[in-house]
Amino acid sequence: MVNAKHVAFKVNQQTPNYPTAPEAYGTVLNCRKPGGKKILGEQREVRSHHVPLINVPGSRKRKWGGQEKGNDTDRSTSLITWTEPNATTTATTSQEQELSSQKWQLKPTKLRKPLTKGVDLDCWFTILSFSDPAQLLEMRSKVVSCYRFLRNNPMLWKHSRSYYYGDDMPDPPSELTEFQYAHLRHGHGCMSCSTPNTRKTYWAFLRRWCKNCLQEKVVKEQDAIVLLKDANRENFSFLLKCLPSGVFDSWCNFVGAGPAKTHSVKTVYLLSDVKKLVADLVLEKEQNPFLGHDEMRAWMEKKVELIEERRSFARKMEQWEDATRSTKSFDYQARKSARKAYFESKASKLNPPISLREMEFCPSYRRAITIPKEPSNASWLQLKPKLEKEAADLAAQGGPSGLQSSTSSTPETMTPDRIGQAHQPFVYPVHSFMSANLPLNSYPPSSLAPDDNLRVYQASMYALIRPPGFLSPHGNLF
Repeated sequence: MVNAKHVAFKVNQQTPNYPTAPEAYGTVLNCRKPGGKKILGEQREVRSHHVPLINVPGSRKRKWGGQEKGNDTDRSTSLITWTEPNATTTATTSQEQELSSQKWQLKPTKLRKPLTKGVDLDCWFTILSFSDPAQLLEMRSKVVSCYRFLRNNPMLWKHSRSYYYGDDMPDPPSELTEFQYAHLRHGHGCMSCSTPNTRKTYWAFLRRWCKNCLQEKVVKEQDAIVLLKDANRENFSFLLKCLPSGVFDSWCNFVGAGPAKTHSVKTVYLLSDVKKLVADLVLEKEQNPFLGHDEMRAWMEKKVELIEERRSFARKMEQWEDATRSTKSFDYQARKSARKAYFESKASKLNPPISLREMEFCPSYRRAITIPKEPSNASWLQLKPKLEKEAADLAAQGGPSGLQSSTSSTPETMTPDRIGQAHQPFVYPVHSFMSANLPLNSYPPSSLAPDDNLRVYQASMYALIRPPGFLSPHGNLF
């Protein structure tokens, strides 16, 4: 080659330096579920990001029109910047700059609007006021938010009780809150030893205890009088009317609120109440050394008023529980009768029909009518196959008459000498040493009438307990 100054020189062949072509890319979304068994805590969602299309493994190549499969590879690979070995550094640097300039794309948002405002507390108050108090008690012990809400709204318990039970249930005394009232009524578990199956509430003492804990915590009236003394051995037995009391029968079973009015039952008091009353009286005397009769009477009247209120409430509550129990028992009997009539009508429509007499010999029917639930088609479908099978077995044995004759046969334990004998009337026992004084005893006992046997027995008893010379009820002189 010759330059402008007409100097000849030689130029080596060089590689043309073209600008780097923009690299194609696409967004990859992780739409697949994680495969394999993984711990839920270790599962992480892969973030969406930009990747070059040529580097996507397993991607399908789009065919260009009028080209063969071999040209697809050429077309896809033509997007790659062609460089010689001496231009590798330039291409790599430009590619790293483009990848570094790309930012991570956030994962797509869910197609729903976030909750901007929750349910108003007044709405919750209205909803929960129509709930069962037992359900509220369960929610308070298991749901944290409900615990705070029910704790801060005591009137909610009253509205729930009034709606669910009406006005028949007595109101709680002044020393009980609505929550404590519901806990004593619907809770379970001994409040002393935490026995889980305890449900008996002693309303006279406002406690729910098992029988063992109750007997450990009460003292009889005689023992309470001994304990009603201070350090100076001053007798405070006149304070018994200021203590809540209960009634025990002769078998140490709790009967109800006290005090006892008959000799067959005993009055009991709580040991803790007796000790607390003595401590309160001693404290009152220490605070007021010149405590007179008027102040003492006023102090006792407050205690007595509180005890009378509790006693009245306890008796009303015991009556309400008895009435509720009898109502449930009546409802149970009505449901059992309804089940019996329903199953009888359904069995009469079977092919072949099953009579009531046959059903009475079927164990499944006898078990089904003891369930205190309303009859339904589901209960009948559950009973039907059992009833058909047992009725078929009964028919194979000869029906109810054959089964009844087999059951009325002679038992194996019966003595053969007693079979076929007529029923003998009961003969009252008479002592042998009275035979000389009783003319009726000379006759055989079997030949006497029942009245004569009774007369002989009465005469013998009077002869044992009365000295000679007394008349019996029949006028006989001994």
